[in-house]
Amino acid sequence: MSTSPIRLASVCACLLMAACSSGPRAVRGSDEPGLDHGAMSTGLDRKDLQQMVGDNMTALEASAIVAEWKKQTDRTKRPGLAVLPMENQTSEHIDGALSALVSDVETRLVNFGAVRVVSLDSQQKLIEEMKRQSGGAFNQENVAKLGQQVGAQFVIATKVSTTDERVEDQRRVQYFMFMQVLDVASGEILFQNKVNTTKAIIRD
Repeated sequence: MSTSPIRLASVCACLLMAACSSGPRAVRGSDEPGLDHGAMSTGLDRKDLQQMVGDNMTALEASAIVAEWKKQTDRTKRPGLAVLPMENQTSEHIDGALSALVSDVETRLVNFGAVRVVSLDSQQKLIEEMKRQSGGAFNQENVAKLGQQVGAQFVIATKVSTTDERVEDQRRVQYFMFMQVLDVASGEILFQNKVNTTKAIIRD
């Protein structure tokens, strides 16, 4: 059965219109260079969080406490260190992303070669109990207690907080990531660093 020229032209026109549609489409990062770099909102995205964690870890690596740990050349005698779940003090739904970043911090610590990293994966019930007792937040007393129970001499505690400002139709959100290293035995803060990042919606 033959197709008339008019019908064929109509079909081609429909296909062309569909191809030229300006509606939304799904894309992947590998097909769109720079897709992961541009900000889409004032919320924290993966790039923001990774950058803040990376800057904190760079500061930690250059700190006096890590230099002290590196003096111990016997790997079996290196201190045990545990990375606590990161505390989200913002209104952003970033708990999943923060959980994933704990593994990034542990990886950096392993590569430091200065400590034995004590995984908390098998200690989830203990962690939840500590959070329940402290109303969802880690204070220094609870951090020390948790570290002792998991066999760590030191712990890393991290929290993300925010301030939000609006003026007419413009908005600026400033995020802060605090990272601390605490001595489990004394509760002393041996390292502390804060990294900032700002997201905004502005009118040119």
